[in-house]
Amino acid sequence: MGRRVTLPAWMGNLLLLCGSALVGLGLLEIAARVVIARRPVVTWGEQGEYSRPDPVLGWRNNPGASVRYRRSEYQTDVAINALGFRDVQHETVKAPGVTRVLALGDSFVEGYTVQLQESVTRRAEAIGRSQGCPVEVVNAGVHGYSTDQEALWFVREAEPLEPDVVIVFVYYNDILHNIRARYWGSPKPLTRVIDGQIVPTNLPLPVRSLAARSPGVTEKTVRPVDGSRLRHLLVERMLIGAPRLYDWLGRAGLFEPMGREGIPDELRVYRARGKIPEIEEAWANTRAILGVLGDTVRMRHGRPVLVHIPARFEISDRAWALTAMRYGIDPSAWDQTLVRKHLQEIASSTGWAFLDLTPALQAAVGFSGGEPYLPEDGHWNPRGHDVAAQAVVKFLRERSLLPCDPVHP
Repeated sequence: MGRRVTLPAWMGNLLLLCGSALVGLGLLEIAARVVIARRPVVTWGEQGEYSRPDPVLGWRNNPGASVRYRRSEYQTDVAINALGFRDVQHETVKAPGVTRVLALGDSFVEGYTVQLQESVTRRAEAIGRSQGCPVEVVNAGVHGYSTDQEALWFVREAEPLEPDVVIVFVYYNDILHNIRARYWGSPKPLTRVIDGQIVPTNLPLPVRSLAARSPGVTEKTVRPVDGSRLRHLLVERMLIGAPRLYDWLGRAGLFEPMGREGIPDELRVYRARGKIPEIEEAWANTRAILGVLGDTVRMRHGRPVLVHIPARFEISDRAWALTAMRYGIDPSAWDQTLVRKHLQEIASSTGWAFLDLTPALQAAVGFSGGEPYLPEDGHWNPRGHDVAAQAVVKFLRERSLLPCDPVHP
């Protein structure tokens, strides 16, 4: 009879541990496949469904149009009111005793990444009224607009609304596009301040023919995932939440090294070392436009307020690390605070009240609530819109720009 072979206890435990780990990894792989398979259908081209070419502004929203956005991070409905904005209906003549606040801006203000009642303007109105402030907030945000287009629209079309307060929300990519004649391939006005007036110098803008209209909302082709779905999800999460770890593992050969992309022109407004002539020109034109716009607001008996919308990488060190690695940025030559500093100086020299949303949005980052930005899209999520709205109402009240019932705190 042969000799019975017995394994040492530690080896048996090791085999049991390895077997358990393999089973666990197998279950996680199955779960990852389920998660990826259940991802929603993603579409693109929605903005072409509710905007139309404009010979002066480049494009504007089409009153009465509606569309549904379907993205991996949000599913929202967008409907355009009679004024041509993504908002509730507003009467041209404001109600007696009500403070009318007019908000100008781009996609952050249009707010297509959240449902309408979650957007910054609707939340600001709701918050103000809950605090005893009779306020009406009118959303005049349009996707893709830069400060020059917002100023042109206000000067030419906003006077009948008679706003008491005009808020201009500025995002960093507005600056360079204030001297650019195209935005993502679409023609836009090239404006200059001449004799105290904001003058488009390249009119009339080319208007697309009916044959060249948007092909409509289209489902986005998703590249199939090769190999392990679990590994794919881990890579996605590390790129967003732990870019330094991913970069280190990539250099160690465990993952594909993080590729370097060319630095977008708009991002160069954060470069602190060395002057870039085009960026200097863009800041000068932005200052001139805001100067004239502020004068126009005051001439029409309104109060101008400039609001800085920080990019996600301005409030999140992880996002800044990812940005620096993505574009090969040398942090010593760049300054995350540069845009807000420039805007604050412009506001001070041209008579605008200035609100920087950076502190409020930074304070909103936490383990329980998460970040106020969508990690992939980069716009505010509902939390971001709510935080911004609360900061705006607080600012307006502190500066006596929003009269409220004294009974309320």
